[in-house]
Amino acid sequence: MRKFRNPPPELVHPPIAGFHHQAEVGAMRWLVLSGQFGIRPDGHVPEDQIEQLAIALENVRQNLFSADLQVKDVVKLTIYLVGDVDMDRLRVELASWLGKHEPTLTILFVAGLVGPSFRVQVDALAAAYY
Repeated sequence: MRKFRNPPPELVHPPIAGFHHQAEVGAMRWLVLSGQFGIRPDGHVPEDQIEQLAIALENVRQNLFSADLQVKDVVKLTIYLVGDVDMDRLRVELASWLGKHEPTLTILFVAGLVGPSFRVQVDALAAAYY
């Protein structure tokens, strides 16, 4: 049995790539993550935006693991980006992290985050059966 289903709306364009317009979730436990930055465990923040994305996604994965969840349990991702980004590289990195999983997804360009070295933040919501 699926944790959530993605009924496609009839009068909306097909998803652009690797996401669904909606995720309907039944009675489940939820994990709501704070925004994750591209900070390595040793405190290092790389300058490259896609490196920051890869680390932020790994930080999301580690949070999921600590709650006995996996990437396939993610229902919604929101990615905040500062400045110009190579969207092709971003898509490749995100596709690698997601595998065949297709949660809902929002990507936003923002003026800034909590500090000037941070160029990526990833928020996630995950759901799992009790």
